[in-house]
Amino acid sequence: MILNRRLTVRPLIAAVALGTTALVGVAGGAIAADDGRTSIAERFTAPGPAAVASTGVHASLSDMVEAVGPSVVQIQVKPASAQEQQFEPTQFGSDDSELADRLGQLFGFGMQDRGGQSEAPQQQGPQRGSLGSGFIVDASGIVITNNHVVNGADRVTVQMSDGREFAGRVLGRDPKIDVAVVKIEGQGKFTPIKWGDSDHIRVGDSVFAVGSPFGLGNTVTSGIVSARGREIGAGPYDDFLQVDAAINSGNSGGPLFDSAGRVVGVNTAIFSPTGGNVGIGFAIPAAMARKVALQIAQTGHVSRGRIGVSLQDLTPEIASAMGSNFTKGALIAEVEDGGAAARSGLQRGDVVRRFGSKPVDNGRDLARAVAEARIGSIVPTQVLRDGRQVSLNLRIAGEAIGQS
Repeated sequence: MILNRRLTVRPLIAAVALGTTALVGVAGGAIAADDGRTSIAERFTAPGPAAVASTGVHASLSDMVEAVGPSVVQIQVKPASAQEQQFEPTQFGSDDSELADRLGQLFGFGMQDRGGQSEAPQQQGPQRGSLGSGFIVDASGIVITNNHVVNGADRVTVQMSDGREFAGRVLGRDPKIDVAVVKIEGQGKFTPIKWGDSDHIRVGDSVFAVGSPFGLGNTVTSGIVSARGREIGAGPYDDFLQVDAAINSGNSGGPLFDSAGRVVGVNTAIFSPTGGNVGIGFAIPAAMARKVALQIAQTGHVSRGRIGVSLQDLTPEIASAMGSNFTKGALIAEVEDGGAAARSGLQRGDVVRRFGSKPVDNGRDLARAVAEARIGSIVPTQVLRDGRQVSLNLRIAGEAIGQS
């Protein structure tokens, strides 16, 4: 069985002609509270009530769609250079063959090499661009989308579900999570989404996606959560929800809703041998996207904890070679000279078993925990070193990324 080298996990952005439609609206001001009594952080982060009030009878999907539709937008992007206008979906992972092998093992998916596959349309004229989706998270006009939708954009237009168009300004981007925040530059009535609880959504729960596949405008598809915690090689903090709701090119950055019409994810990628939907899509959990987007909206960048190590999962083979029966933990493969980890006493070959109050099962667990830790804090850490338990106090350094 031969795995197609071009079998890829694709961002869901669509290439289209943007035309020369004039942008509507004037420069907007700073982010302001809706009623003067609540802060953006309170409105931005708190999980909201159901989009449709319970009546004792399960609300139909049409009621949900009608309620959330005004919060979903289309993102139109004009690239900054002619080179960027020759759009082709970016492939996650540095090695197509390695990624295909990993995904093939993960999903048990194989196919004969077809010698080619469908791609996004090639662009020719100077007015060519791309389309993605997004959703409003604050009444002042704050929109969440994917980084890969607006990366390299010279001009961003936000189109509302009622056809209104506004200029958009990119407040900041986070390539490592693939989240970007756009501010609508104009006056208008903007309806924010309600947040759901992605931490407790379960495999089998019903979800529906709204976005602009192929630039068709708001389109709704439904399905279930197929899996949690998927690692697809997109970045160091992979923790995707896998869904079977049909999503396609142009859905990038659009919301994934739970059965109560609350956002539980940001649709980001598909696994596809053909370039189209095959029922395996991936969404960034809302809890992760929300934290990153709030920082960008408030400061223009993301502050993330960092200790200066390279990580490796502790496989049974590695554990056996180390003379250990433990198969859970994050193996420290390299320690950066002079970094926070080195200054705190962490060594190459240590296996981190617990970080603060959190158990560490693998490298992803540690990477996410460190990233979320407060910069400058000291975190008690348990490691396995030469067969014995060692306690360390790790001081967290940091990095600021995501400036537009």
